[in-house]
Amino acid sequence: MKYLSFLLLLAMSPALKAIDYFQPGDTLYVWAASGLVLRKTPSLDGARLKSIPYGTQLLALNYSGDKRTEVEAVPGFAAKGVKYPAVRLRGDFARVAFGGDTGYVFNGYLSKLPPLLRFPAAQTDRPTVFESFEAWGKRNFGVIARIERGKMEYGTPYSLKTVFGNGIITDTWTEKDAEGRTILPDISMEEAFLIFNYMEQYEWEIRHIPQEETEDPWSFNRASDQEWGFSEGGSEYKILYLQEEKLAVITSHAIE
Repeated sequence: MKYLSFLLLLAMSPALKAIDYFQPGDTLYVWAASGLVLRKTPSLDGARLKSIPYGTQLLALNYSGDKRTEVEAVPGFAAKGVKYPAVRLRGDFARVAFGGDTGYVFNGYLSKLPPLLRFPAAQTDRPTVFESFEAWGKRNFGVIARIERGKMEYGTPYSLKTVFGNGIITDTWTEKDAEGRTILPDISMEEAFLIFNYMEQYEWEIRHIPQEETEDPWSFNRASDQEWGFSEGGSEYKILYLQEEKLAVITSHAIE
């Protein structure tokens, strides 16, 4: 059984704006696992200039704020006789500089946050492993507080809160069926989904494991543009987005 727990505190975050609102000169990172295509024009049909690998650092050359384009990030699927929709990411096209060229990339896979380290699988039938969220936060931002509350058997705390240097807070409650929360300040819905996706290997499992044949399949419910729900096995997850605040909240808890 897998659990995801994050809590990021808006009030403590630095003046870092969501990817929806980057400006010329901003540093952006590619979060698309398979890389992004640099195109000659701002369109999915634009001529391909080159491929930009995951984790690449780019220089933004224009302003952005619109979300006029959608791409399918994860295909729809069927499980236990129920059809679930595809996960689609919305975005615009960012004009960027890369490798001596300038062009356009879809910004639904871009972030000002540095990407998670990834460790390619030794076998093609195994998913890529990404570093833990805690390791990522500690490596990039440092830890300024770690608060444990109570002790369970083997010394495991009943609850644990970790505060990172950029205002990120992860908070879990072991005594509450491994309940967790994450508040992601100054972030887009797309960025929040990508973090969830890589931590839980959602896309890989949908693309590589027939959910109809799985004992504990995934489900996906897009209640609205601001509320996405997922469940798998004994775990349930939700991504909530507050558009005005540019704030995403990821919650998780165990289900029977």
